[in-house]
Amino acid sequence: MKICILSSSALADEMVKHAKAVLEAVCKKSRPELTFCHWQPGETEMEDGVPSRETVDQCRTSDAVLFCLQQEGVCRKSYLEHLRLKLGLFGSMRPIRILPSLSSCSPVKDPAAGGMDCLLVQEGWSDDLLPEQGEKVINGDLCGYDVLLANSQTAQLTAQTAFRAAMKRRKNLICADLCEKMSSSSLRRRVINLTASEFPEVELTRLSAAQICSRLVCSPGAFDVVLAGPLLGELLFSSATAITGVPGLQCAAYFGYGKQGLYYNAAPLPASGENEDSTCPAAVILAVAMALRHSLNLEKEAACIERAVAKVLSLGRTADIRQLSLPIVSASVFSAYIAQTAADYIASAG
Repeated sequence: MKICILSSSALADEMVKHAKAVLEAVCKKSRPELTFCHWQPGETEMEDGVPSRETVDQCRTSDAVLFCLQQEGVCRKSYLEHLRLKLGLFGSMRPIRILPSLSSCSPVKDPAAGGMDCLLVQEGWSDDLLPEQGEKVINGDLCGYDVLLANSQTAQLTAQTAFRAAMKRRKNLICADLCEKMSSSSLRRRVINLTASEFPEVELTRLSAAQICSRLVCSPGAFDVVLAGPLLGELLFSSATAITGVPGLQCAAYFGYGKQGLYYNAAPLPASGENEDSTCPAAVILAVAMALRHSLNLEKEAACIERAVAKVLSLGRTADIRQLSLPIVSASVFSAYIAQTAADYIASAG
């Protein structure tokens, strides 16, 4: 088993060092077969924003890739998209959590919000989904049009990923439709119905876009796994992230045909010039937990890291997510506490 860790200079490199320290603390005894490849992209691809062949080859020979998304430099979102396409990854998984210690940050004050823990699965958005766009005159009026495609193969693989994730969680899956009258939505529904027959233990519920948005605000803690199309998925993730009140602590992943995934922090890190030791590394550390669970099938190790992050957040915070009732610690101290706590959990779990 191998994880490729991509990083550039400055803040992104610091964040992946914290994540690697946690990973080593958790896995060095229980999983000695797990190896790491810490790869720094070259200066040319940093400037061009396009992954080099060497970088892509390093990623392809790994079971999972950890990537640190930053607002500028090599770790911009455009670089992430290019890397995703070169690795043949088309689906997206994004956990959305409101930990009890962070429930006060959420604008939703319902007690159910404190237990929000859902996974949003969707096809990744790409230009291929809009192969035809333009304007034309209809009945004397100028109209703009877009052709939205749905691919049955990627829809099936995305649905299978969502059902498998539901099997590891609470076995509840919500299928969200943008519009019932759209042919692309109709195709996805048929594919999901066929896939559901392979997972009889999973309870499947279908909701419209209006229904799911309403429930997301009124009872966010009721969701388990949500399967949505590309457009609605982007809307739901933006809304759900806002509900958490701490978008900087969310992680995400891209997946494809196999188990390999590309894991990263959903909200880009601030510019490199800001104080590196005051930025919380929790999102990158939680991305590591996702990699262990979904690409390496190491559920126990992933759960221990997530428990450790939740516990440490209740004891102290970095300056960017400060809380008056808790002490402020540096990112180095924060990640060290997580590493030690997660290692203790692993030891007690046997």
